[in-house]
Amino acid sequence: MTKMNYRIKRLAILVGIILGTASCEKMNDKHKPWLEDGEIIYIGKVDSLKAFAGDERVLFRYWISDPRVKTLHISWSLGNESMEVTVPEHLVVEPFDLYVGRNEKNIVEGNHTFHWTTRDHHGNRSVVYESTANVYGQNYQSRLSNRPLISAEADGTDVTLTWGGITNNDEIGVNVSYTTTSDIPVTNRYSSDEANTVVISDVKLTEPVTYRTFFIPEATAIDTFSTIPQKVDIQTIVNVVLNKPVTHSDFLSPYEGQLAVDGDRASNTSRWVSDDSNNAHWIEVDLQGSFSISAFGIWRDLQTASQRMPQFRLQAWIDGAWETVVSEDNNEVAVYNREFVPVTTDRVRLYIPPYTNNRVRLFEFEVYSVIRY
Repeated sequence: MTKMNYRIKRLAILVGIILGTASCEKMNDKHKPWLEDGEIIYIGKVDSLKAFAGDERVLFRYWISDPRVKTLHISWSLGNESMEVTVPEHLVVEPFDLYVGRNEKNIVEGNHTFHWTTRDHHGNRSVVYESTANVYGQNYQSRLSNRPLISAEADGTDVTLTWGGITNNDEIGVNVSYTTTSDIPVTNRYSSDEANTVVISDVKLTEPVTYRTFFIPEATAIDTFSTIPQKVDIQTIVNVVLNKPVTHSDFLSPYEGQLAVDGDRASNTSRWVSDDSNNAHWIEVDLQGSFSISAFGIWRDLQTASQRMPQFRLQAWIDGAWETVVSEDNNEVAVYNREFVPVTTDRVRLYIPPYTNNRVRLFEFEVYSVIRY
């Protein structure tokens, strides 16, 4: 090798060393900001999480397996809202429940994205874990309405409530509140499947009966919503002449007129029997109060074929005179029921005009008023 070749080779090696050193310095420049602060240590993030929607709040159930985690930072609303909680020592499989909202930080209704970051005692933190959850509130509440009640019929102290079908798939049930005849407040809960027709017993009708409908916005939601209580308008049909004072035109002893309003529709020993004079016969009942009446019925004894009582009048005392509200001249049935245009009165009379063989054998006389509570 000549001296010239040797010098050229040494010069090439020297240039290569210089270029290699410069290249390494440029590579180190890229990592310099991190190398100056030392090595970054990441700790375990939230392993898994479940969200349960609520009323201006959310319940989160989460799992963290890294024992180094000491605090958990949660933020939402684009980072404008946040909170931090301590994570105590726990088993790897042990979950934690965390309520976010309602007390210190009510969450605005809507769908929210939450960011979760864990930290240790040295400030090292995890990568961000992201989750979403729904929050409900007044907007949802304002869209709820009571299940439609079709009817509320009283029979004595029993009330039959009949509802229409559900109008909202979030509905889960209905509560009915009332007072018993012993002045004990009662609330009965019925599922949506049960709330079609129900009977509540021993109801004090002079006290309010109310109902409210309950809803849950999601199957796993932690809060239920309900409508405001709605008063039930109860309707009952009352026999207003039952056991009320009676006067009569005549009777065959011992079958006086009072026996025709004692509630017994079939007993031969409990009936009004008139005399056999073919004169007009009547029984008058003092209702002991003013009622709107709209129907009546009679149950007769057909002991004698010729005495079928084909003619009679139902009369009401109105403005100081008897007014006929039902006139029948061709009756052939033993049990007779008739509705009529309602009239308000405090006295009624069943009047049988004079005709041949008009003797009366009457088991029961009933007059009905629709009463609403």
